[in-house]
Amino acid sequence: MGLDTRRGKGLEAAREALASWRRTHGGRGRPIPPALWSKAADVARGVGVPEVARALRLDAGKLSRLVEGEMESAPRSGVEAADFVELGCLELGMAREPRRTVLELVGHEGDRVRVEVGDGGGVDLVSIARAFWGRRV
Repeated sequence: MGLDTRRGKGLEAAREALASWRRTHGGRGRPIPPALWSKAADVARGVGVPEVARALRLDAGKLSRLVEGEMESAPRSGVEAADFVELGCLELGMAREPRRTVLELVGHEGDRVRVEVGDGGGVDLVSIARAFWGRRV
């Protein structure tokens, strides 16, 4: 078996693994698991970052940093991302007593938004969270 054939099989295996994950988990906007990034980096070491990034539809800059060892493929936080968060009350931000509600959201790449709602300021915090996490970067 030639070297090009093995490289092609590695790229195809990575493509199939990513396609399967994207079908199962919704794809865009969701962080790709470290194991899949690692597989893509392994293939890129042999085939080249631009070709692999294009073929797998990955961020070439991040893939290049992984290949060069400048960043770890593990997530920054040891905390698992939640699929669902229950807010605990229906009138969040609409307190009967003067209070302040603070909502801080952290995105997949560490970007943040903080919303502070003072007394009497009812805000649809769920819509804010959906807009923040659903935006295209």
